[in-house]
This record gives sequence, C-alpha cells and structure tokens, in this order.
Amino acid sequence: MDLTKKYDRVVPATSLPLWGEYYARARQARPFLRWAGGKQRFLHAHARRLPNFSGKYIEPFLGGGSVFFHMVRTQERPFVSRLGDTNRHLIRCYSEVRDDPEGVADRLEALQAGYSAARDKSAFYYDVRESFANAHPRADAARFIFLNKTCWNGLWRVNKAGRFNVPYGAPKNDRVVPERDDLINAAVALQGAFLRATSWANTVAFADEGDFVFLDPPYYSETLLGRDNFSDKYQQKVFGLKEHTRLAHQLRSLADRGIDFVLTNSGEPEMIQLYRGLGLHVTEIEMPRAINSRADQRTGAPELIVTPGDPPDVSESEAAVLLDLEALSWRAKGRSAGLGAEEARQSE
Repeated sequence: MDLTKKYDRVVPATSLPLWGEYYARARQARPFLRWAGGKQRFLHAHARRLPNFSGKYIEPFLGGGSVFFHMVRTQERPFVSRLGDTNRHLIRCYSEVRDDPEGVADRLEALQAGYSAARDKSAFYYDVRESFANAHPRADAARFIFLNKTCWNGLWRVNKAGRFNVPYGAPKNDRVVPERDDLINAAVALQGAFLRATSWANTVAFADEGDFVFLDPPYYSETLLGRDNFSDKYQQKVFGLKEHTRLAHQLRSLADRGIDFVLTNSGEPEMIQLYRGLGLHVTEIEMPRAINSRADQRTGAPELIVTPGDPPDVSESEAAVLLDLEALSWRAKGRSAGLGAEEARQSE
C-alpha cells in the first residue's frame, strides 16, 4: 500500500471518498514503540491541557510519539506536523513506517517467526542486535522496532562506538511485534508529518502563530543525578542546564509571538525559578516514573507543565528575566554531591 501517493501527505478536500478511510485509520493510530519517558501516563491525567489549534503541530523531542498520535486521534481536522528528534535511528524508523508500512510489517513478521521458534530467545535477541548494529547507517525499521519491543524497558542506549547495547528484556508475551493494522494506522497518521533528525531548535524554528508546540525534553533531573552521556533518553548528548535555559528563553519567544505550547520537565526548584522568572505559567504535578529495574520502586516524582504566561514586569530586576546561571550551576553541582550551593562553590 503506497500511502504516500494515496493520501498525498494531506488528504485533499476534493477527495471525499478518502476522508472516511483516512479518519477510520487515523482515529485508531497508537504508538508502536516503547520509549523511556513516554507520555502515556501524562495523557491519562492531563490530556485536557492539550489545546485545539488551527495551524501545524510541532514536536521537537518526538520519542515514542504518544502525544502526536493522541493529537491525530482527537483533533477535529487533519493537520500538517513537524516532528524532530536527534536520534537518527528513530526518525528513520518513523519515515520507513510512514512510507512503507506493509514492507516493515512483512519484515517484522519474519523476525517474529524466528523469535517464536527460537529455543534461546535471548540469543536470538543478541543476534538481531548485532545485525542491527552492523547494518548502520542503513535504515532498518523492522529490526529497530523488534529490538525496542524486546529490550529492557524500551530503553535506547548506545556505547561510545554508537552501537545499541541495551540488554534483553525477557518479554512475558511471545508475540512482541506490532500488528500489521497498527503499523498501517500509524502510517496514515504520519502522512501529514515532515520528519527530520535534527536539533530541537531547528524544529521549533518552523513555528508560526496558530501552531501548537509540544516539548518533552530530557528531564533536568537526569543532569542532577550525574549520569554519563548515555543517560539522555533521546540520544547521547546530555541536555544540561544551559540547554534547558536556552529552551526556556525560546518558550518566552514563542509566547511573545502568540504561539501556544506545552512543555513538561522534572520539578526541581531551579526549573521552577527559570520558567517563572521568564513570566511563563508553571503547574506543579506528580507523576510516576517507570524506568527502574524494580517495579516496586517506581514511585511518583514532581514534574512541571509549562505553558505561555504574561511577560515579566520590565520594572523588576533583570534577574527575573536573565537568571544567574552560575548560581544555578553551583546549586546543581551541590545537589549532586549532597552539598549546598555555597559549599559546592567553596569545595572547588
């Protein structure tokens, strides 16, 4: 099924017979990947916070795409979207599913048959993992999806050589790959999507008035934990304080231009100060965290929902707008080492 030609990216209004088929498929589209930091729990509790919009949908930290597929299912009209992520394997997977879901499904069924027949499923997983690494940089959506479904907790992690190295996750069910119809539904939802492996800034640069931007960056809590460059749930590079600050100032720019957005992040005081200092609206919530080797330790954690707010009062100190990044940096280092900000500064 060549959906690219059939739906021509956005279903033309004159092709009335296709509208019914498009909506029937798009309204059933669901994420077909597991992803660390996925937004399924967020959507269950806070989907009402996502607005209707008249322009494009933009998501620069795509990950598992839960919010994108939710918007496709719930918006009253088809829309063009700009979807980005720094993980090239991920973007290639979405692109291949969008353009050739039947081909991806055929290869997944072959992998499923081999997995089901394998006496040692762990060995089969590691064989597929090795072949996937050796095929780089060629796009390989089927093996990407299979590994995502059978690795530990759907985690994406690579070693210093750029090779995927997450261990086998021992799924409870023998059937591990998505059904063919699920891939076709996702492909239909993706027909209006422009996909690009790029920085968040390049994706957000396409935003105009009337658009809606959803942002789910790597959480600031990952930086405070002092994890290495494999901690980022999207790619190798750590998303540190300076990058969060740069992103926050971009949010202020979006708000000033009348562009609607929702951002989620972990709920550290530094982040609350950062966003509120720029006049953005911050809602504090608590959400369970799923990435832990022990299910009984997956407890709730403070998180933030950030939306447009009023510009900061220009009569106030410039510190309310331009935060003291050095002080925040010392505070982050101190928290990681169990010290206060001043103690951390003096310990250097």
